[in-house]
Amino acid sequence: MEKLHYRDNSAFSLIEMMAVLFIVGILIIILSMITISNYSKYKDRMALNEVISDIYLVQTDSLKSNNSYIDFFTRDNEYIVYSNGKKVWKKIPRGGRTLLNGNTIRLKYRHGNLVSKANTIDVKLSSCKYRVIVHLGIYFTKKFTCKYI
Repeated sequence: MEKLHYRDNSAFSLIEMMAVLFIVGILIIILSMITISNYSKYKDRMALNEVISDIYLVQTDSLKSNNSYIDFFTRDNEYIVYSNGKKVWKKIPRGGRTLLNGNTIRLKYRHGNLVSKANTIDVKLSSCKYRVIVHLGIYFTKKFTCKYI
């Protein structure tokens, strides 16, 4: 009997497989670096949104009661939310700090309208500074300096 030798060259060689795995590995590394930097921006934005939602809370609670305000302090990363007769101390997430001209800024509302003169708050987070402008119940955020690592 004769041995039948089949030569089937339709498979990939070891070098071709290694080249494909190398290219896929480089693509995964590049995409993961992009995702990590976007995640840091996302967490900063979520921390800022928490502060803005507290401002909205004080504004809507002022429709029910006459004495609603929020105090931001320069030295600390804390602020006070006073609404419905309750005083709640909160921290700005991600090591954020408020950058104010004075020691304290109070945003005071009466019947949903801002009655205090202060209307701008600068919030410095881990890698960015944001300016929150409160004007007639509309909140604008403007990123004015960023250093993403």
